[in-house]
Amino acid sequence: MGLLSKDIRSLDDLLIQGLGELLYTERRIAKTLAALAGKVSDPALRRDLEDGLAASNGNIVQIEEVCRRRDCRPHVAESPAIDGIFISAEELAGEIDDDHVLDIAIAGAVQAAAAYTAARYAGLITSLVGVGRTDCCRLLQAGLVHHQRVADMLRLLAEKRLNPRALSRGGRGPIPVAIAS
Repeated sequence: MGLLSKDIRSLDDLLIQGLGELLYTERRIAKTLAALAGKVSDPALRRDLEDGLAASNGNIVQIEEVCRRRDCRPHVAESPAIDGIFISAEELAGEIDDDHVLDIAIAGAVQAAAAYTAARYAGLITSLVGVGRTDCCRLLQAGLVHHQRVADMLRLLAEKRLNPRALSRGGRGPIPVAIAS
């Protein structure tokens, strides 16, 4: 733990820390999705980002409710992982001139953030089951499902729509993949 945070001595401490990181993650996602929605050219991707923003705001309410039910007040801890995903995406986006390629980069960053966040939800849900708080698990389950669906939906959107649009504008075609045996 950092200099100003208390040590984790129990599963309960770990849960409180995890809830704080999850709150930070959802708030960071909401802030970033709001900014990214204005940068994309594809209307379906923009709609998905706006829907994701609304869902993240709902997830924040659910996490806060879990905290109330557990009578805890988590320290909203920064998450270097989610920050790294979005910092990398922002740097990459600054190097992309083609709107369609930018859409793919943004979709990929949001897909990575969704996959990471789904893993965080899954870990917290598992720990909550371990301490017998299935009522809290049900509240977090919606966030887990949401982020899993976002990751899958963006992969499909990229495969079916975004990649073909970028390729039709002068892309170089598929990159051959060597399969090791």
